[in-house]
Amino acid sequence: MFDVPSIMEEITRLTSAEKKELRGIGQRLKPHLHIGKQGLSLTVSNEIETALAKNGLIKIRFEADRPKIKEYCEDIAKTRSCEHIGGVGKTSIFFREMAEEGKA
Repeated sequence: MFDVPSIMEEITRLTSAEKKELRGIGQRLKPHLHIGKQGLSLTVSNEIETALAKNGLIKIRFEADRPKIKEYCEDIAKTRSCEHIGGVGKTSIFFREMAEEGKA
């Protein structure tokens, strides 16, 4: 059995300057997904995964109250191996390094 915290330490965390730059870029993005009252279903979770793999930086709009939005953000960051960059109101920005494509 492996130790979860040691795996999390291997993930490179972004510096505050990098997060600031990504928030600036993310501010101009339109939300990729709208998460409604039904929350994080399997379909929504798969769409988040697809959007992160394709774009790296995504914006999500939530239709929930603040405590639920915070819970969703923590859950997305943990289950999708991405970083919650920040959020304003009912929108949040997530980032994950994109895999480099092999040159053929």
